[in-house]
Amino acid sequence: MNAIRTLLTSLCHVLACVGEMFRYALMFLWAIFCPKVVLAARLLAAESQLVACKHAIASKKRPRPRFTAGFRLLWVILSKSLDKWEDLAHLMQPATVKKWHTAAFRCFWRWKSCRKGGRPPISKEMQSVICQLSKENTLWSAERIRDTLIFLQYDPPCEDTIRKYMYKPRKPRKRSTTWLPFLRNHLDISWAIDFFTVTTINFATYYVFLVFDHGRRRVIHFAVTRHPFMNWVIQQLREAMPFGLQPKYRPGSILGNKLGRIGLMEVKDSSRSRE
Repeated sequence: MNAIRTLLTSLCHVLACVGEMFRYALMFLWAIFCPKVVLAARLLAAESQLVACKHAIASKKRPRPRFTAGFRLLWVILSKSLDKWEDLAHLMQPATVKKWHTAAFRCFWRWKSCRKGGRPPISKEMQSVICQLSKENTLWSAERIRDTLIFLQYDPPCEDTIRKYMYKPRKPRKRSTTWLPFLRNHLDISWAIDFFTVTTINFATYYVFLVFDHGRRRVIHFAVTRHPFMNWVIQQLREAMPFGLQPKYRPGSILGNKLGRIGLMEVKDSSRSRE
């Protein structure tokens, strides 16, 4: 009921604005064919009343007039068709007319950009198939589900539509342990190794190899070279861990399978975890 009432109210406002603009158009046509003497007399009468109205508003004896939608639309048209329209705006500021123009432009584009249909909805069967596939295969992405539907000789929608109808559990899966809890739990038995570069005054680049103990927060070993080959890195690890004093875990990913030869287990981390 409220929607019908709002629709009827909006329709009445639109019809009132159209009727007012039609009346302004008739007045303009009459002024074209009117004799100049009559037109000058009517202009004098309108100007005298306008001066009296402005004086009453300035002395605060009369409130400012409320302009209708048709009046605002008329002045928007006049501001685009007349050269010195600012001199003719006596009851409002030119900035007010420009605000009316902006509001009219916004309403026009809101009407032009409104949805007029869009994509047709997919069938209930397709929705149930997508939900079933995503529920039975929780690790499948929308692209994998779409490929499966093509293999099953369906006509699937795009990936965005498939994501809309995928199964969403009420209790999401518990996230796995992140880097920070792992680091806190293995501080005493893990070391970190990495490279950083140093540029000298003659623009030569040196590579600094660093071995760091998380538990004691101290530097175990470091070395500098201009050519960091793999054999050199393995030798630096041997020098950093004499007599078998190596940790159980070494976060990083630059050595790969080479660490197994010296009794280390590699734990790969992300590049942002070292910041």
